[in-house]
Amino acid sequence: MVPTLAVLATVLAVFAVGLTSNVLAKNGLTAIDSPISDWAVAHRNGTLTPLAITVSYLGGTVAMTILVVLAVIVYGRRGQWREAGLVVCTGLGSWVLVDGGKHLIGRERPPTVNHVIVKTNLAYPSGHSLGSMAVIGILSVLLIPQVRRPAMRWVAGVAAVVFVAAVGLSRIYLGVHWPTDVLGGWVFGGLLVTLCFAGYQHLERRQNLAAAPPLSESRTG
Repeated sequence: MVPTLAVLATVLAVFAVGLTSNVLAKNGLTAIDSPISDWAVAHRNGTLTPLAITVSYLGGTVAMTILVVLAVIVYGRRGQWREAGLVVCTGLGSWVLVDGGKHLIGRERPPTVNHVIVKTNLAYPSGHSLGSMAVIGILSVLLIPQVRRPAMRWVAGVAAVVFVAAVGLSRIYLGVHWPTDVLGGWVFGGLLVTLCFAGYQHLERRQNLAAAPPLSESRTG
Protein backbone atom coordinates (compact mmCIF):
# COMPACT_ATOMS: atom_id res chain seq x y z
CA MET A 1 0.00 0.00 0.00
CA VAL A 2 1.38 3.40 -0.95
CA PRO A 3 2.11 5.69 2.04
CA THR A 4 -0.71 8.15 1.31
CA LEU A 5 -3.34 5.42 1.13
CA ALA A 6 -1.89 3.73 4.22
CA VAL A 7 -2.16 6.94 6.24
CA LEU A 8 -5.69 7.61 4.99
CA ALA A 9 -6.80 4.06 5.75
CA THR A 10 -5.33 4.28 9.25
CA VAL A 11 -7.04 7.59 10.01
CA LEU A 12 -10.39 6.35 8.73
CA ALA A 13 -10.09 3.05 10.60
CA VAL A 14 -9.29 4.80 13.89
CA PHE A 15 -12.19 7.20 13.42
CA ALA A 16 -14.53 4.34 12.49
CA VAL A 17 -13.61 2.40 15.62
CA GLY A 18 -13.98 5.48 17.81
CA LEU A 19 -17.35 6.44 16.34
CA THR A 20 -18.68 2.90 16.62
CA SER A 21 -17.56 2.81 20.26
CA ASN A 22 -19.48 6.04 20.86
CA VAL A 23 -22.60 4.56 19.28
CA LEU A 24 -22.37 1.40 21.36
CA ALA A 25 -21.75 3.34 24.58
CA LYS A 26 -24.24 6.10 23.65
CA ASN A 27 -21.74 8.83 24.42
CA GLY A 28 -19.22 11.07 22.66
CA LEU A 29 -20.34 12.15 19.21
CA THR A 30 -23.82 10.71 19.71
CA ALA A 31 -24.56 13.87 21.70
CA ILE A 32 -25.10 15.64 18.37
CA ASP A 33 -27.79 13.22 17.23
CA SER A 34 -30.93 14.53 18.88
CA PRO A 35 -30.23 18.27 18.44
CA ILE A 36 -29.43 17.93 14.72
CA SER A 37 -32.31 15.55 14.07
CA ASP A 38 -34.77 17.82 15.89
CA TRP A 39 -33.52 20.83 13.92
CA ALA A 40 -33.90 18.97 10.61
CA VAL A 41 -37.46 17.90 11.44
CA ALA A 42 -38.39 21.43 12.51
CA HIS A 43 -37.14 22.90 9.22
CA ARG A 44 -38.94 20.60 6.79
CA ASN A 45 -40.92 22.28 4.03
CA GLY A 46 -42.83 21.47 0.88
CA THR A 47 -39.85 22.16 -1.37
CA LEU A 48 -37.12 20.29 0.46
CA THR A 49 -39.11 17.17 1.34
CA PRO A 50 -39.73 15.88 -2.22
CA LEU A 51 -36.16 16.85 -3.13
CA ALA A 52 -34.80 14.87 -0.17
CA ILE A 53 -36.92 11.85 -1.13
CA THR A 54 -35.58 11.99 -4.70
CA VAL A 55 -31.95 12.34 -3.61
CA SER A 56 -32.40 9.52 -1.11
CA TYR A 57 -33.78 7.27 -3.85
CA LEU A 58 -30.89 8.12 -6.18
CA GLY A 59 -28.44 7.12 -3.46
CA GLY A 60 -30.26 3.93 -2.50
CA THR A 61 -29.48 0.27 -3.04
CA VAL A 62 -31.38 -0.06 -6.32
CA ALA A 63 -29.75 2.96 -7.96
CA MET A 64 -26.25 2.08 -6.75
CA THR A 65 -26.65 -1.53 -7.87
CA ILE A 66 -27.70 -0.38 -11.34
CA LEU A 67 -24.66 1.90 -11.45
CA VAL A 68 -22.35 -0.96 -10.47
CA VAL A 69 -23.85 -3.26 -13.11
CA LEU A 70 -23.53 -0.61 -15.82
CA ALA A 71 -19.92 0.09 -14.86
CA VAL A 72 -19.06 -3.62 -14.93
CA ILE A 73 -20.67 -4.01 -18.36
CA VAL A 74 -18.71 -1.06 -19.76
CA TYR A 75 -15.40 -2.22 -18.29
CA GLY A 76 -16.08 -5.79 -19.39
CA ARG A 77 -16.76 -4.75 -22.98
CA ARG A 78 -13.44 -2.92 -22.96
CA GLY A 79 -11.62 -5.91 -21.54
CA GLN A 80 -10.75 -3.97 -18.38
CA TRP A 81 -11.47 -6.86 -16.04
CA ARG A 82 -9.35 -5.58 -13.19
CA GLU A 83 -11.39 -2.37 -13.07
CA ALA A 84 -14.62 -4.35 -13.34
CA GLY A 85 -13.50 -6.56 -10.46
CA LEU A 86 -12.64 -3.51 -8.38
CA VAL A 87 -16.14 -2.08 -8.83
CA VAL A 88 -17.74 -5.44 -7.99
CA CYS A 89 -15.59 -5.94 -4.89
CA THR A 90 -16.36 -2.45 -3.64
CA GLY A 91 -20.09 -2.89 -4.23
CA LEU A 92 -20.20 -6.26 -2.50
CA GLY A 93 -18.01 -4.95 0.31
CA SER A 94 -20.44 -2.12 0.97
CA TRP A 95 -23.32 -4.60 1.24
CA VAL A 96 -21.36 -6.77 3.70
CA LEU A 97 -20.41 -3.77 5.85
CA VAL A 98 -23.95 -2.40 5.96
CA ASP A 99 -25.68 -5.70 6.63
CA GLY A 100 -23.05 -6.90 9.09
CA GLY A 101 -22.80 -3.56 10.87
CA LYS A 102 -26.53 -3.21 11.37
CA HIS A 103 -26.82 -6.69 12.88
CA LEU A 104 -23.70 -6.40 15.04
CA ILE A 105 -24.45 -2.93 16.41
CA GLY A 106 -28.23 -3.32 16.59
CA ARG A 107 -28.97 0.38 16.82
CA GLU A 108 -32.57 1.49 16.54
CA ARG A 109 -33.63 4.23 14.15
CA PRO A 110 -35.00 7.61 15.31
CA PRO A 111 -38.63 7.63 16.51
CA THR A 112 -41.02 6.56 13.75
CA VAL A 113 -43.13 9.66 14.35
CA ASN A 114 -40.35 11.62 12.61
CA HIS A 115 -40.11 9.31 9.57
CA VAL A 116 -41.18 10.80 6.25
CA ILE A 117 -40.69 7.40 4.61
CA VAL A 118 -41.26 4.02 6.25
CA LYS A 119 -38.12 2.22 7.47
CA THR A 120 -38.15 -0.70 9.89
CA ASN A 121 -34.64 -2.18 9.83
CA LEU A 122 -31.69 -1.12 11.98
CA ALA A 123 -29.81 2.15 11.76
CA TYR A 124 -26.02 1.97 12.04
CA PRO A 125 -24.33 2.48 9.68
CA SER A 126 -26.53 4.22 7.14
CA GLY A 127 -26.72 2.00 4.07
CA HIS A 128 -27.43 4.92 1.75
CA SER A 129 -24.44 6.87 3.05
CA LEU A 130 -22.05 3.93 2.96
CA GLY A 131 -23.26 2.59 -0.38
CA SER A 132 -23.16 5.92 -2.19
CA MET A 133 -19.76 6.76 -0.71
CA ALA A 134 -18.39 3.38 -1.80
CA VAL A 135 -19.83 3.27 -5.33
CA ILE A 136 -19.46 6.94 -6.23
CA GLY A 137 -16.08 7.00 -4.51
CA ILE A 138 -14.58 4.07 -6.40
CA LEU A 139 -15.97 5.25 -9.74
CA SER A 140 -14.58 8.71 -9.04
CA VAL A 141 -11.04 7.51 -8.37
CA LEU A 142 -11.19 5.44 -11.55
CA LEU A 143 -12.83 7.93 -13.89
CA ILE A 144 -11.92 11.44 -12.78
CA PRO A 145 -8.17 11.03 -13.50
CA GLN A 146 -9.16 10.16 -17.09
CA VAL A 147 -10.70 13.62 -17.61
CA ARG A 148 -8.24 15.71 -19.59
CA ARG A 149 -9.16 19.23 -18.53
CA PRO A 150 -8.15 20.07 -14.92
CA ALA A 151 -11.17 22.34 -14.49
CA MET A 152 -13.53 19.53 -15.44
CA ARG A 153 -11.76 17.17 -13.04
CA TRP A 154 -12.50 19.63 -10.26
CA VAL A 155 -16.12 19.93 -11.35
CA ALA A 156 -16.53 16.15 -11.40
CA GLY A 157 -14.88 15.78 -8.01
CA VAL A 158 -17.02 18.47 -6.40
CA ALA A 159 -20.16 16.98 -7.97
CA ALA A 160 -19.33 13.56 -6.52
CA VAL A 161 -18.74 15.01 -3.05
CA VAL A 162 -21.93 17.07 -3.15
CA PHE A 163 -23.99 14.07 -4.25
CA VAL A 164 -22.67 11.77 -1.51
CA ALA A 165 -23.15 14.51 1.08
CA ALA A 166 -26.69 15.21 -0.13
CA VAL A 167 -27.63 11.54 0.08
CA GLY A 168 -26.47 11.33 3.69
CA LEU A 169 -28.10 14.60 4.72
CA SER A 170 -31.37 13.53 3.08
CA ARG A 171 -31.52 10.55 5.43
CA ILE A 172 -31.28 12.84 8.45
CA TYR A 173 -33.86 15.23 7.00
CA LEU A 174 -36.28 12.38 6.32
CA GLY A 175 -35.98 11.30 9.95
CA VAL A 176 -34.81 7.74 9.24
CA HIS A 177 -31.22 8.06 10.48
CA TRP A 178 -29.30 9.69 13.27
CA PRO A 179 -26.44 11.98 12.16
CA THR A 180 -23.86 9.52 13.52
CA ASP A 181 -25.43 6.75 11.39
CA VAL A 182 -24.71 8.87 8.34
CA LEU A 183 -21.25 9.83 9.54
CA GLY A 184 -20.46 6.17 10.16
CA GLY A 185 -21.62 5.31 6.64
CA TRP A 186 -19.33 7.93 5.14
CA VAL A 187 -16.33 6.82 7.19
CA PHE A 188 -16.76 3.09 6.56
CA GLY A 189 -17.48 3.76 2.89
CA GLY A 190 -14.34 5.87 2.58
CA LEU A 191 -12.29 3.18 4.31
CA LEU A 192 -13.66 0.54 1.94
CA VAL A 193 -12.79 2.63 -1.12
CA THR A 194 -9.29 3.26 0.21
CA LEU A 195 -8.58 -0.42 0.89
CA CYS A 196 -10.09 -1.65 -2.38
CA PHE A 197 -8.20 0.92 -4.43
CA ALA A 198 -4.97 0.07 -2.61
CA GLY A 199 -5.48 -3.58 -3.54
CA TYR A 200 -6.18 -2.58 -7.14
CA GLN A 201 -2.97 -0.55 -7.33
CA HIS A 202 -0.99 -3.44 -5.83
CA LEU A 203 -2.28 -5.83 -8.50
CA GLU A 204 -1.57 -3.25 -11.19
CA ARG A 205 2.05 -2.86 -10.04
CA ARG A 206 2.52 -6.64 -9.95
CA GLN A 207 1.18 -6.97 -13.48
CA ASN A 208 3.44 -4.18 -14.74
CA LEU A 209 6.47 -5.83 -13.14
CA ALA A 210 5.56 -9.19 -14.64
CA ALA A 211 5.18 -7.63 -18.09
CA ALA A 212 8.50 -5.77 -17.91
CA PRO A 213 11.46 -7.43 -19.69
CA PRO A 214 14.19 -8.91 -17.47
CA LEU A 215 16.99 -6.50 -16.61
CA SER A 216 19.57 -8.51 -18.57
CA GLU A 217 17.43 -8.43 -21.72
CA SER A 218 16.86 -4.70 -21.44
CA ARG A 219 20.62 -4.14 -21.30
CA THR A 220 21.50 -6.40 -24.23
CA GLY A 221 18.50 -5.69 -26.39
